[in-house]
Amino acid sequence: MPFTVPVVFTAATAVSATSLQTNHTALRKYINHGIIQADLVAASVTTTDIVRGEYANVVRDHQFTTGDIFTQFVEVDLFSNSYATSHFKSYDLYSLKTQAVTNMSKRVIMERDGTIFFSAGMAAIGDANYELTPGKKASGVYVQISLNDRVIATDYIPATFGRAYTEDNVSGDVDTSGNTTTTGIYSRRWYAQRYWRTFNKGDIVNIALVVDPRSDKMHITARNLNLEVFYR
Repeated sequence: MPFTVPVVFTAATAVSATSLQTNHTALRKYINHGIIQADLVAASVTTTDIVRGEYANVVRDHQFTTGDIFTQFVEVDLFSNSYATSHFKSYDLYSLKTQAVTNMSKRVIMERDGTIFFSAGMAAIGDANYELTPGKKASGVYVQISLNDRVIATDYIPATFGRAYTEDNVSGDVDTSGNTTTTGIYSRRWYAQRYWRTFNKGDIVNIALVVDPRSDKMHITARNLNLEVFYR
């Protein structure tokens, strides 16, 4: 339906900050989700008009009426890898301790109350063990969310748990990878996750993909990370 101004100013109506803010808020809501097809003149809007954004190299990639888009990382080099190892853990190489994946993290300072929608994907592959006992052991993959400048090991989100199996050429399937052959490469898995959470104005949000390596070495490739921030 057509936009109607909540507060109409006349010669007898005093202009106040509250009235102006009411009109601005109503217009913003209408532009974001109140326009219907009947409000548009035929052929007045094209696909180009909808997708065009404002490029800002420092703060964000594009700004749309739906939210701010943060395209942090899209890997196109087929031979590019980052690495993780369980040997950074003290005493117990199988203990649950996480390590951030290179280029798979983002820091967002919330300008207003809003929601962050996080999409990520990658292939985390546990290389054949040379010190640890061979076996198709599962390394964990998680989304980690930390607030302000405090990042601790327990910030990972258990519900986002995924598995990255080692490629040991043994038939023992200790962590139910589904591969009971002696061909380790069949244990490869793709990790993809979409997650959202609401934050408050002023929150400093640190979002990352982390791994809990349970192999001597693992390599991570095909990394893709995208964030959308929707302000209320």
